[in-house]
Amino acid sequence: MKRLLMIIVTLVMVVTLTACATNYTNISNSELETMLTENTDYLFIDVRTSKEYNDERVPGFDINIDYYKLDDDHSLISELDTDKTVVLMCNSGNRSVSAAKIFYDAGFTNIYNLKNGITGWNGETE
Repeated sequence: MKRLLMIIVTLVMVVTLTACATNYTNISNSELETMLTENTDYLFIDVRTSKEYNDERVPGFDINIDYYKLDDDHSLISELDTDKTVVLMCNSGNRSVSAAKIFYDAGFTNIYNLKNGITGWNGETE
């Protein structure tokens, strides 16, 4: 009986730890600055609303996909190349974390999130 209980507890722990694993990597401002200047073909995607995006954005984030629309319609990213590295940002880093799961479930494997979003960004905006 103890052995069965131990097996069940172990399985629960493995499932819990697997569910907690992140499918993205947080990046700092300096890491984003480097990525923006590299000659690599990243997908820089701002997941804020179009109003937020049009009010202020980080140069290089040329794709705007509203997280609230994406959450309801995952097909909004179906035309994007899943082999490319995705760099996500939002206002504070919360929506982009949620968007990272959607991108991961859609087949993207290299996903980065700007920690603290645009509110924590100390670089140039337009």
